[in-house]
Amino acid sequence: MHSRWFIGLGLILSMLLTACSAPSGSAGATPNSSVPSTSLDTGVPDDFSVDVTILTEEEGDAADLRNARYVVFPDGTLHYAARAGAGPNTLPPIVRRLDRRQMDGLWRRARQLGLADPDRGEAPSNFNKVWIPWEGHIYLMALTANDQYWNFTRRIQPDQELDPAMRAFIRDLAALAWAEDERQDIKFDARRYDYGPDPYAVYRENARRLAEAAEADGAETDDP
Repeated sequence: MHSRWFIGLGLILSMLLTACSAPSGSAGATPNSSVPSTSLDTGVPDDFSVDVTILTEEEGDAADLRNARYVVFPDGTLHYAARAGAGPNTLPPIVRRLDRRQMDGLWRRARQLGLADPDRGEAPSNFNKVWIPWEGHIYLMALTANDQYWNFTRRIQPDQELDPAMRAFIRDLAALAWAEDERQDIKFDARRYDYGPDPYAVYRENARRLAEAAEADGAETDDP
């Protein structure tokens, strides 16, 4: 009787020791075990920035067809202006500050469109040497991330269209800057206030009479 009890106790202790000695990477590992993760960190880089310039002599109604400057700094400040003369050497006023979620979304969008890969970019260009084209549009885009800089330049003739990736990204920037496709030309009717009789009317009338009298005197003097 006692021998069976000792044998059973020995089996239980053996099973407990085996479970405790299981490797941390096995199915018996606890949720707090440090297992190396194989997923990539897709968060926005701390130095992510965007610089976009649109130059044209023939503006369209759409936001991506007008002269414009978009600048996004790593801290999320978004600068924007849509006017002729806003070249790549100008810094538009701040229109808003993007939060971390919006910056992360902008970075993911750039990756999705293939614009976040420096290997796809072109050799660094001096945007300040680019002039407004006589016809068509010129698009200048520069990005920085992970201590790298790359840019894209496109000259689009009137019968051509900008490649979908750059156009989609620019329109995303326009949406963040609250730039609408249709111009909002708000016209106000002039408001006229009635302050009573013109206080200077009597002086103007006197001046008119004096001028007429002087003219009449001059005419009489000229008669033979």
